[in-house]
Formats: sequence, C-alpha cells, structure tokens
Amino acid sequence: MNANVSCVADTDTQETPKIGHNSAQPTEPFGLRTPWLHFTKAIELRRLAKLQARINRLEARRAEIVSERQLIMNRCIRRMRRQDGKN
Repeated sequence: MNANVSCVADTDTQETPKIGHNSAQPTEPFGLRTPWLHFTKAIELRRLAKLQARINRLEARRAEIVSERQLIMNRCIRRMRRQDGKN
C-alpha cells in the first residue's frame, strides 16, 4: 500500500459538523412579538427552540400524511365515478 495515500477528504471539501442541529431548514423564531417571551431565561429559550423544531417536524410529517390520504381519496373517487359511468 502506498504511504502517501490518505483516507481522509481534503479539509476544504469537509463541512463542519452541525452538532445539535436536527432541523433541515432554519426556522423563523417563534413568537417574537409575544410579551411573555421577554421574561424567559436563557435555558427556557433553548428549550423553546428545541420544542419549536420538534413541532415543525411533526407538522411537516402530518402535512405529508394528509396529502397522501388526499391522493388515495381522489383515486378512489375517480374509480367510483368510472364505475357509475361518469367521467
């Protein structure tokens, strides 16, 4: 084996790890104009940010499930109409 061959990619092609960042897209800060937000502590803000990211992911999954259900419903409705002789 050649001693000059490296198994690690060049540093300019490597991305820095995003530790603790699970959401795919940066989200808009939650409730910026709410009066109670000005009374939160730093630890509470961090927890709120984590909860908001979880809520966003749950809402995205729900939207995907609802859209899949809608597709199935539309297919079934078309089949039902074809069976009844309607186009």
